[in-house]
Amino acid sequence: MSVAVVARSFNALFYLEVRVAGRGPGGYTDRQNHRHFDHPGAPLIPDNYRLFKTRIINSRSKGFDTMTSSTKADSPGSTHAEVLSLQGAADIATRLRQSISAVIYGQDELITETLACLIAGGHSLLTGAPGLAKTTLVRVFAKTLGLQFGRIQFTPDLLPSDIVGSEILNLDPETSRRSFEFSHGPVFTNLLLADEINRASPRTQSALLEAMQERTVTVAGKRHVLPQPFLVFATQNPFESEGTFPLPEAQMDRFLMHSLVTYPSAEAEQNMLKSHAQGELVGEKLDWTNDTAPLSPGALVGVMNRARQIRIDDALIGAITDIARSSRPEDPLCPKQVKDALWYGAGPRAGISLISASRAYALMTQSEVVRWHHIKRMVKPVLRHRIRLAAHAIRDGLTEDQVVDQLIDRVQADRGNQALGID
Repeated sequence: MSVAVVARSFNALFYLEVRVAGRGPGGYTDRQNHRHFDHPGAPLIPDNYRLFKTRIINSRSKGFDTMTSSTKADSPGSTHAEVLSLQGAADIATRLRQSISAVIYGQDELITETLACLIAGGHSLLTGAPGLAKTTLVRVFAKTLGLQFGRIQFTPDLLPSDIVGSEILNLDPETSRRSFEFSHGPVFTNLLLADEINRASPRTQSALLEAMQERTVTVAGKRHVLPQPFLVFATQNPFESEGTFPLPEAQMDRFLMHSLVTYPSAEAEQNMLKSHAQGELVGEKLDWTNDTAPLSPGALVGVMNRARQIRIDDALIGAITDIARSSRPEDPLCPKQVKDALWYGAGPRAGISLISASRAYALMTQSEVVRWHHIKRMVKPVLRHRIRLAAHAIRDGLTEDQVVDQLIDRVQADRGNQALGID
């Protein structure tokens, strides 16, 4: 028997015990405190009381507090980061990309963006049709990196406590001590897959806000630190709107990148079918293991730290500032041809995210400094979910990527002649 309660007062506990004990004449005697409570119709039978507490303890020992198949952690722990040179960090990134590309067919651009997001230490939102290896990609990433992996299948009836965890009433049959113990939810992991995140209600979606931004979870006034690194990879289907809840702007802004998953080429799809015919398709194997040794947590943190040391010139920082500000329809830098098409633009977090993503991509290309082509490669996945088009622009077929292209052309024309700036 398992009981999860949130009330903390003694009256609530007394009422809970009395209701479980059964009904009958008389009152209730609190043997521990030697007090008698007149509660007609609900005495506490000692044998049933002991049985009630024993069942709770036994149910907890059998894994009642495991809400999903996620690896739980009591504390984040301290990971010793390896000190890596640029060449060493780039070699690790190259090996990771090759290892993942060998089993994920036709998604090279997606792998590049996801790996850059991982190195930058951000969260990624993957949008695409079903069957395009979004979930498999995240599983392969976790296996290759040797990270703890947790998955949540979002549904309309999912509750916030199913994600972050909840407090469970613990009754000790030997000491008769009653206490609340926090049961960790699946969010306590390194790599969390939020599958079909737009199927959950806004109330449940908001449970990830604190975890994604602050890497902590607060339950019943207590702050719990998540394991590090903590990364969220969320998926959603853009073609189905019935029974879905679009992510609010505040949560969309928490994602470092928004990657669009496209259909594979004919050659890649044929290779995929051949792997299926030979029984070697990764997505169909429950016990798939990587040929190469998993990356140590220290090496991963070392790569992430090395990416933060990539230099970026002030001229490029100015260009990134102009890109973000020109996406706002009320700003003078906004091009006239897109001003009427924009509802709202990107905030300051867009520029911060673009610098982080560009640094990560520069490391992947073994560059000591960020170049303009690094920014151009990362600007769309960083900006496309941070700007919103007006209804008439969407009706006319305009997309966020087309708007970003015009912003890039405008900034490149204005700043293309700066020294050490845009190449």
